[in-house]
Amino acid sequence: MAQDEVRGRRGDASAVVASASGNERAHLKRLLEDGGVPTRTVTTAASLLDEVLTDRPDVLLVDVFLALAYADTLADTIAQHPQLTDLPVILLLPEGGAGELPDTLAPSLSDVVFRPLEATEVLQRTRSAIARRRHRQAQRASSERLREDMRRISARIRATNDPAVIVDQFLPAVGQALDAHHVALQVFDDDRVAAHSCSWTRDTDGGAAIAAPLRTHQEASLALALELWEDTATASFSSGPAAAPQRDDIPPPEWILHHARAAPASLQGDDRTMHGVVAALGEGDTPFGLLWIMSEETPLTWTGVEAALTQHVLGNLAHGLIQAQLISRQQQAVRKLRALNQAKSDFVGTVNHELRTPLASIAGYLEMIIDGVGGELPPEAHTMLQAVERNTAKLSQLIDNISALSARETDASEHGPVDIVHLVSELTSRAVLQAAAGGITLDCALPDRLVTVSGDRGQLSAALAVVLSNAIKFTQQEGTVSVRLTQEPDHEHVVIVVQDTGIGIPVDDLPRLFDAFHRASNATPALPGAGVGLSIAKKTLEDHHGTITIESSLGVGTSVAITLPLLNHAAVG
Repeated sequence: MAQDEVRGRRGDASAVVASASGNERAHLKRLLEDGGVPTRTVTTAASLLDEVLTDRPDVLLVDVFLALAYADTLADTIAQHPQLTDLPVILLLPEGGAGELPDTLAPSLSDVVFRPLEATEVLQRTRSAIARRRHRQAQRASSERLREDMRRISARIRATNDPAVIVDQFLPAVGQALDAHHVALQVFDDDRVAAHSCSWTRDTDGGAAIAAPLRTHQEASLALALELWEDTATASFSSGPAAAPQRDDIPPPEWILHHARAAPASLQGDDRTMHGVVAALGEGDTPFGLLWIMSEETPLTWTGVEAALTQHVLGNLAHGLIQAQLISRQQQAVRKLRALNQAKSDFVGTVNHELRTPLASIAGYLEMIIDGVGGELPPEAHTMLQAVERNTAKLSQLIDNISALSARETDASEHGPVDIVHLVSELTSRAVLQAAAGGITLDCALPDRLVTVSGDRGQLSAALAVVLSNAIKFTQQEGTVSVRLTQEPDHEHVVIVVQDTGIGIPVDDLPRLFDAFHRASNATPALPGAGVGLSIAKKTLEDHHGTITIESSLGVGTSVAITLPLLNHAAVG
């Protein structure tokens, strides 16, 4: 309801008198208007309702017999017109009383006046009823404004994850909403939030800004915070010569007293009094701070609505500060991980460079010596140098594997179309000679059409080559390695299966096959490899949003299934 509607068309407090007696109506109208209350009169309940809805009076004076005649319909009338709920009604009773009033009428009454009507009494009760109604309306309007202010404050808290920004916006907003001169936030040392105390002073005060509490004040404040948090309550305090502490007031803390003593001489004296309210801030079972709200004019007396709304917004503040602290720690951890990852990459790059150079020199000289450039070698020396040459090649391959493990993840935006059928066909064609040399049959079943995935062709080729090479390497003579490519029933993925009839893998080794430098326990030294190939393959396939799974039985063989999303369904970016 708009304020001008509440106050009536004339803007001043007004009354309506409802009585069947013309003399009584005239008498009441005259004495009320002589007292400054504009008054209109009606004779029936129906006309009374029309007058109330049209003129919006502040009080009704109604004859009891007129009210009793319409008591049964009063509840329905108020239900249809909710604006009548808080309208004060003064009942005009006969000198001897009207007996017991019906239950439907009693809740709507705010006062009664017995006949004969005394001018002073009628006027005093009418003004009191109007004042009470205006006070309730002002309280409701103030509460609604405070609710809206607190909603905006909560929205600001949720709009950022920076604790400094949260506090900088919170203090002035709360201070202005609660009409305070000073607001101070005291946050203790706590694992959940960063200790951070600060204060705000209204710009228009002209006085000295209050200093934020220091860490040395935490010990005394913590006990108060625990007490308030346990009772879900607030506490009031007053300081200064003019302060008259109430029974439940707490002593003001030293830092507030210091502010009062440090005020300029022109502000010191009986008028230099600080009143305030303090509430605990926290989450869960324990608090981690206090909010101090202060005024230098009148004591701060909180209504239930103000206390509830402030506690609510303090809960939002606590949650916001905790979330901001968690995010800040996560960001720090990410920065540290990135720094460690960069240091690792730099280290691997340096080692790679520093090892490759001497290894290249060693390999070159070995080749020259074995070829007899430095002179004829005894057969024994020739055999030993060949062993050195083989191990030098293994060491070079190991360095290549370490570099591959440390390589950065390929950006999906760099991926392009890859015909996986052509790629698998190319790999099996190259592996035929390796399989034939070991007496192994290599079968390949591929569709006769394009099957396209999104990825880096070189990386996919290397990953598939590792799987195919392992299948041939761990299959004995006269064994079989088969490669087949199919599409899943949903037509969104392609599956490459490499199956062999090799030695198999022990059950205990299966969970660790993709760990770097892990070799199966039944892999003999005669079978070359550092145990990093599958780790690299898994990393590559995951970078391409694919999967790799292995099933194996000792003495029976191993089956490796690789799944990749088709190009139309590949996750990019």
